[in-house]
Amino acid sequence: MPNSSSNPLPTSLSELIAAADFNLRWFDMGRRVRLIGKKTVEDFEAGIAPWPYPYLRQAWCGLLLWPKGNNAESGQEDAGAPVVWFLRLPLDEQGKLLLPVRDRFLKQLQQALYSNQAGDLHKNLQRSLDDSGLMFAPPAEKRAVFHAKSARLLGREASDHFPAARAYAKEPASFPWEQLALQGLADLAVRWEEEKVQLVKTLPRFATPALTSLCQCLESEAIDHQIAEPLIQRAEQSLASDTPDFTLVTAVVRGLSHSVASGMRQQFLLRLLLGDAGAHGDVLAAVGSRCIDDLQQPELASAWLERLSSSQPQQTFNLLLTDLLFLPPVRNVLLGILRNPERPESVARAFGAFLHPSGQH
Repeated sequence: MPNSSSNPLPTSLSELIAAADFNLRWFDMGRRVRLIGKKTVEDFEAGIAPWPYPYLRQAWCGLLLWPKGNNAESGQEDAGAPVVWFLRLPLDEQGKLLLPVRDRFLKQLQQALYSNQAGDLHKNLQRSLDDSGLMFAPPAEKRAVFHAKSARLLGREASDHFPAARAYAKEPASFPWEQLALQGLADLAVRWEEEKVQLVKTLPRFATPALTSLCQCLESEAIDHQIAEPLIQRAEQSLASDTPDFTLVTAVVRGLSHSVASGMRQQFLLRLLLGDAGAHGDVLAAVGSRCIDDLQQPELASAWLERLSSSQPQQTFNLLLTDLLFLPPVRNVLLGILRNPERPESVARAFGAFLHPSGQH
């Protein structure tokens, strides 16, 4: 247990965890799962800089802790097992950490760490975390990707579910997709570069449920055009059928959202928005929540706003727009379209209701 008498109390969460003899790495868990640099975290915790990837006006964080001096690759003893915290931290108007929230949380953790009360330190700490109101449970696919990325960071093997996913990727017909675990597909997604030769050949033959889950995990990966192309083909095949699967199409939008094949993705998104899929709420939400870089393209942003305003409830329009206007890179593009005197009538009406929710001008 750390000793509070010899050292001043930590002033940040990272300092507190270091004082408890743990290593720490921060991940963003908002739109996708990604490692955050230590300097970025330091500036954020100090209230100097905004969280780089705000989502719904909050920083969705995954904290990976493991004991200092422990051989991360051995994984031999429970004492060396990583600890994971998922924290949802509220942000101010500038996207910076609300310091009173930070200070209150630190005080709760310090009381658990430095208290002289009898009892298990881990239980006291967990109780403080639970009482903070800042903990959250990520969606299953994000949790799986977090564990897959964490294992790689710590130099550990993939999960026990990976061999089955790898066998399926080698030959989908030879392995029942129903037996695939989401964690195995997340391990496959994180290792897409090593498995690319197989995936390019077999993605067209993946069962739709397996492909949907894989795409949800691929949203955290910068896949190239060789992987992006068969995903787009699967979505467009579905859209051309008598019974389009919009769950699959939505998943493909997510799976492509971080791809380096930005031109290919933007052409696909524009086709979606101009077609029947552009009136589907889940597809529009996936574009609005995941494809932030693409919405900096005025043509695409205009098509998205027009379909969103003409086909979705005002509440959905308000939720997505509120989130996006919090992001400086896309904010100016959207406001330019929303304020354009020649905007479509549906956009003018929805934006008016957004600005004046009571209906009073």
